[in-house]
Amino acid sequence: EFAAAVLSPGKGAAFHIQPSTGTLKAFQQLIIEITAYNNMWGDYRDDLVCKVGGLQPKLIPMQMTVKGCPIFLQMTGPQTEQPIISSPLRFGTHVSGGSPVFRRVRLNNPTPFDIRLDWEIYNQEQDDKKLVDLLMFFGDPFPPKDTDENETASIGSTSESEIVLKLDQTAVPCGSIYPAWQTTDEREIVTQEPTIQKIVSVLIRPHEGVPADNPYSITPRQIVVPGGGSISVCISFTPRVLPEAEPEMQCEGFVLGFMNLDDKLAKTVPNKVHRRHGYEAPPLRIDLQAFVRRALLKVDMDHDRGMVFYSTASDLVPDQPLLGVLTDSVMTQSLKLINCTKVPLYFRLLLSTPFSLSSTDLKKSTKTSHSKKEEKEQQPQLVLYPQQNMLVKVSFHTTLELLTYQHLPDTQLLPGFQVLQFENGERKLKFNQNLVIEHSNCTTQV
Repeated sequence: EFAAAVLSPGKGAAFHIQPSTGTLKAFQQLIIEITAYNNMWGDYRDDLVCKVGGLQPKLIPMQMTVKGCPIFLQMTGPQTEQPIISSPLRFGTHVSGGSPVFRRVRLNNPTPFDIRLDWEIYNQEQDDKKLVDLLMFFGDPFPPKDTDENETASIGSTSESEIVLKLDQTAVPCGSIYPAWQTTDEREIVTQEPTIQKIVSVLIRPHEGVPADNPYSITPRQIVVPGGGSISVCISFTPRVLPEAEPEMQCEGFVLGFMNLDDKLAKTVPNKVHRRHGYEAPPLRIDLQAFVRRALLKVDMDHDRGMVFYSTASDLVPDQPLLGVLTDSVMTQSLKLINCTKVPLYFRLLLSTPFSLSSTDLKKSTKTSHSKKEEKEQQPQLVLYPQQNMLVKVSFHTTLELLTYQHLPDTQLLPGFQVLQFENGERKLKFNQNLVIEHSNCTTQV
């Protein structure tokens, strides 16, 4: 509360003197403590006015440099205590090629000035041996933009003059707070000196990452955080599609928010304060971390060769032949699906006749459409959470219709169907098919 009172004039810095007045006895030495308060970066200059009796006031120059980014971050969410982000912003582990994940972050600005942030996103790559980046800019590297990301004219002060706050050498009451500048009723108007506009700028800086727009992104790319207020931004992570030989990938990156001041008085007050901005000021940095894993279920079966069914046509003959021939004979085997990953896996099981799926875990679909596109969607979407398993029953159906397939010409044979002709005249029908596990990221596993 005391620091807030000291900085209440809204100049970004102030000094408190203790004691600010008193009597210096003969041959006495007195130590004056000067405490500097600040909530805004900048190079500050001022004079400490020392008055002794009716003598000419003594001016003691003071200088202070404040560095760093004043903006701090908070996660927004339903939690009662919103944590301040000090470690990397973590997105967790997600399935390769899955849906984007979003995080909302609130930016708090404790300074008295509006700060415009221009965001740049970088990926950190392994074995990156580059040491420095050479950047070249034409004009302002961070021009103000409108809501459609179009450059606009500067929204700062367009006045041809600036107001310089003059130090009042008579306003130093006993025990009072001595601000960095004291305003007077008389304000000195100083014509702004013409400045040389930079056309081409060259910057050399340490190389930390590669500029990129994926897998991380931030919206909006330019935002103004009001002085003494807050505003939210959205950071998203889109899981990449992993190469075939890579089961897991760690995605590390960071976002830099370069601070800019559009108000001329916030940038500089002649002979009092100067504030660097853009690439000259330390940016706000948010480290990002996420993991991507391949959507893969572990399949446990009784045999390594897969699921093999042996059926004979006589299976359609019941124990009591007088009752007629059966239309369907079913053989069933089981397999177990296990989720060994750290993320929930959503998938569908696809299998067509003469095979079928049956399990207590397979819920029936409520869709009634029979189009080819929606016929596939009729298969229920299942979910297996980390370290959970599911028992799936696969059945082979021997029917009278299958027996007629042996007389079909080769042009009408179904995929995976084969007629085996032996020397003794015996025929066997062979059906090959894959049980397809279609994951939610459109990858398949057979």
